[in-house]
Amino acid sequence: MGRWWLGIGGIIWLLVACAPVDSSSRLVVAGFNVESGSADARVIAQKHIQPHRNQVDIWGFAEVESNDWMEKFRQAMQSGWGSDYRWLLGRSGGKDRLGVVYNARRLTYLRHEELDQINLRGRLRSPLVVEFRFEPTGQRFLFMVNHLRRGDAQTAQERHRQAQLLNEWARTQDLPIIAVGDYNLDWDIDSRGGKRDRGFDLLTQDDVFRWVQPEVLVDTQCSPEFNSVLDFVFVAGEAKNWSAASDILYPEPEYCSPANHPTYSDHRPVRAVFELVVGQP
Repeated sequence: MGRWWLGIGGIIWLLVACAPVDSSSRLVVAGFNVESGSADARVIAQKHIQPHRNQVDIWGFAEVESNDWMEKFRQAMQSGWGSDYRWLLGRSGGKDRLGVVYNARRLTYLRHEELDQINLRGRLRSPLVVEFRFEPTGQRFLFMVNHLRRGDAQTAQERHRQAQLLNEWARTQDLPIIAVGDYNLDWDIDSRGGKRDRGFDLLTQDDVFRWVQPEVLVDTQCSPEFNSVLDFVFVAGEAKNWSAASDILYPEPEYCSPANHPTYSDHRPVRAVFELVVGQP
C-alpha cells in the first residue's frame, strides 16, 4: 500500500501490499478530487484507484461528473478478490458532485444525509455524510466528504463561513467523524503552515476538527503558483483518539507532468489509516 516515515527516529510503518484490509481491524480511507470536466474517469479508475483495490475501505470523491464516473470507480475497486464495493452520490453540485465508494463486506451502511445548510445559497455542494458500522470492531462512525468554495477574496468569505458551519455542526455530533475532501485551505508547505487560509483555523477552532497530517508533505494540487495542501483528512470527536497516520498518494513530480493532465486529475489523493480496537461501541 505505501509507507509512512514516523517520528524523528525514522521508524517505518510498512503496510504490506498483498495483505487485504479484511485481515485486521485497520480502517483505510482516502479522499480524491477527480476533477470533473477535465480528467478522464476511465484513466483515473485504472491508474489511480485500481492499484489500491482491496486495500482502501472507503473512498470519498469530489468533483464527480456523473453516475457513470462512480460506477467506473466502483468497478476499479470491485476487481479485488472477494470484494463487494457500493457507491452513493450526492444530489448537489451539478457536474461537481460528492460521492462515496465503500467496501460492503467490511462496512454496513446505516444512513446518509447532505448538509444543505452548509451549501450556501444552494450554489455549491452540500457536505455528504454517511453513517457506517465497521464490522471488524462494531464501531459506528460518520464519514464525511467536503469540497469547500474556491475563488477570490469575496468568495473566500463563503469558504470561511462553510468552515465555521462545519465546526459548529461537528460540536453537536455524538459519533466519531472522519472528514475527507478538497477544503481549499492553502496550507503552505514552505512555511509549515505559517501561511494558510483562515478557514483552516475556523474549521479546527477549539480542537473540534484535527488534521491527520502526513509526515511527508507535497502539494496536493498540480499548480506552478502554489506549494500547498488543499486536500485533507480531518477527524473529530472520539476519532481524535484513534491511532492514525496518513500519506499523500502519487507524490512523484511526474504525476503533475503536463503530459499527464489531459487525463489525470490535477489533485493528488490523500489516504489515512486508522487502527481501531475490537469491542469499541
